[in-house]
Amino acid sequence: MITLTSIVLLLYAELIIWAYRGISRLKPLDFTSDVNQLKATIIIPFRNEAQRLGPLLESIKRLPATGTIELLFMDDSSEDESVGLIRAALEDSEADYQILKVIRESVATKKDAITQGVKAAKHPWIITLDADVSLPDSWWNLMQKGLAQNPDLLLGPIALASENTLLNWLQQIETAGITQLGRGSAGFDRPMVANGAHLAYSKAWFTAVGGFYGNLDIASGDDMFMLKKAVNSKAEILYLNSKEATLTVAGASSWPEYFWQRIRWIKKSQAVGLQNSNRMGLVVTLANLWIIVLLASTFFDSKFWWILGGYFSIKICCDVWLLAYQKLDSSQNLLLKTIVANLVYPWTLIIILLRATSGSYRWKGREYKK
Repeated sequence: MITLTSIVLLLYAELIIWAYRGISRLKPLDFTSDVNQLKATIIIPFRNEAQRLGPLLESIKRLPATGTIELLFMDDSSEDESVGLIRAALEDSEADYQILKVIRESVATKKDAITQGVKAAKHPWIITLDADVSLPDSWWNLMQKGLAQNPDLLLGPIALASENTLLNWLQQIETAGITQLGRGSAGFDRPMVANGAHLAYSKAWFTAVGGFYGNLDIASGDDMFMLKKAVNSKAEILYLNSKEATLTVAGASSWPEYFWQRIRWIKKSQAVGLQNSNRMGLVVTLANLWIIVLLASTFFDSKFWWILGGYFSIKICCDVWLLAYQKLDSSQNLLLKTIVANLVYPWTLIIILLRATSGSYRWKGREYKK
């Protein structure tokens, strides 16, 4: 058992060190003189987001009214007050926006929303955002600097809004960890993580690769499928490495929502089949589940308490070391939150993995079957 524990720990530490080195390789954005000439269409798919739209709408009002931004809100059959809230918030503003009804053409309604939004877009750059994000004041200026590098795909960072709850702490650490691993992989020009809450690409490239053709039978994965197409086609991929450009997301508001969201993510990863990303996920999963393996071993031999204590302490050190390195969020009490997350996350992971073996899951009031 000591040998196996050492192997798991070495694999995990190697991943953490690799990500740390990758982040150190990322360069700051270059300044260009013509960023104000860049124009983009921002596509925001939404369904029943009345409780979460407020921060996004308020931050949209602060965007510069320069004629360089078009907003397309893609309504996926919302049954709440989402549409009314958008109109009420933006009708007296100078924002160039439309609310378009999504025509459902596949099981992947978010992909339908983005595809239809791209067709309706009048600008050459496409930016996708989730309805629960909040844009920092400097975001558009930094986004323009990223797009001025002329990438095919631009990956944007996110961080979770801070609340003093166990669920929020768990998601904060999880989101920060995924972000750091994603940054590290991008630093080695081997990006493994993309998030549709903050993603951009050229309209020409999206059309050239056929958009979401080939994966419309999979309900989720608009972001990772785009990343896979970019990797496979050797496209130019850029990471928007800036704390000031980091979008804040709301995250799951309840435990059932949290579990369904993670189950959806697992099924998405299986369907996408991006090998490097799946290997990274496997190492992270094994490192977390090993805590439970060692805990179970203590019932057979008390000496395993020492092994468990050593393993847990070293893993915490690895996590905090990576999460604190050039971090993009402003989370406080990082050590405490990391310890709590490591105590809770392995158990939630077991529930998620067991439930993910089922052929169906629920999301935003709809049931999706395998």
